[in-house]
Amino acid sequence: MSDAITAIAQTGIQQGLNGIKKNASQLASKAAMEGKADIMTPVVEMKMNKYQVLASGKVIETVDEMLGALLNEKV
Repeated sequence: MSDAITAIAQTGIQQGLNGIKKNASQLASKAAMEGKADIMTPVVEMKMNKYQVLASGKVIETVDEMLGALLNEKV
């Protein structure tokens, strides 16, 4: 069960990082630099992607803590 949860969280981290990379590319584009492109959407999406990565990381941290607590109880 924990492997499945960890895999989902890892996918969330990867998707968030891919989104941040895409947003950074949009912000660094020639059109954005010339003021011809909307820059607010990529900025907002980048923030959302950041929180996706942080939340997914917290899931992995919580699974790790739960497994540690279970192992401590069994010893």
